[in-house]
Amino acid sequence: MEGYQEVNEINLIDLMLYCLKRWRWIVVCMIFLAIVAGVYKYQATITDNQFKREQQARESVLESVEDKTEKEAEAENEQIVLEDPVTSAVTFAVVGMVGGVCIMCLIFCLSYVMGGKLQDISNFQRKFGIPLLGVIRKRDARKKVFGFVDRWICRLEEGPCAKIPRNEQIKIAAVNVQNAICKNPDKLVKRVMLAGTAASNDVIEICEELVEEIENVTFSPYRQVVFHAAALKKMEYYEGILFIERQGESYEKLIRQEMDLALDRKVRVLGAIVC
Repeated sequence: MEGYQEVNEINLIDLMLYCLKRWRWIVVCMIFLAIVAGVYKYQATITDNQFKREQQARESVLESVEDKTEKEAEAENEQIVLEDPVTSAVTFAVVGMVGGVCIMCLIFCLSYVMGGKLQDISNFQRKFGIPLLGVIRKRDARKKVFGFVDRWICRLEEGPCAKIPRNEQIKIAAVNVQNAICKNPDKLVKRVMLAGTAASNDVIEICEELVEEIENVTFSPYRQVVFHAAALKKMEYYEGILFIERQGESYEKLIRQEMDLALDRKVRVLGAIVC
């Protein structure tokens, strides 16, 4: 297995999709700032118009009719220019909407770049030095409002793979795992540890389905070897280890750490599955 290397490139397409997936937050912030900016400008315009009227009234009282020149008389007859509060409010609301989109996108970009979580998996093998044996779509446990937008973004992200059912993706991953186990006939792998850095019911469910698909191999329960000494100690009893990580939840630093732990104990790393 080749050693991993630091890969610091930012996939702009993946970054854009990361922001699109959080479109609800963007819409909420956009509407909120639009309302705040519109109400503020509406009140400010009304106050400014009132101030202009009061100022003109004070000037007309202070000026005496005898001291007025012809030019001043013409200026008095001119009406003061007042802003339309509705037009000003709408203009500021549009500015607030644009500002809301920019602010939330900036926050998400910082989270993507500085969060340290596993986001872009297109260069997984080059980044970590182990093969990516499967990518399993997350289960949508509940129906969301405007869920068709989420499905559209999913199709943009996965392309033709978006048409593959989730259970079929698990079967494909199981076939790849079986192939990785039998890849080296000189070193038989009969016991495989399922490990990772993410803790969620979805990951455990995928582990159980993989165990059902692959025969003649003994799998361990899903363990977080980075966080539990007992699980780390049991790693030596297995010939191989399969990492199951969660995109957007697992930390890249911890993935490298658990890989080093496996290599130090001379446990064969079969690969990884991302869900």
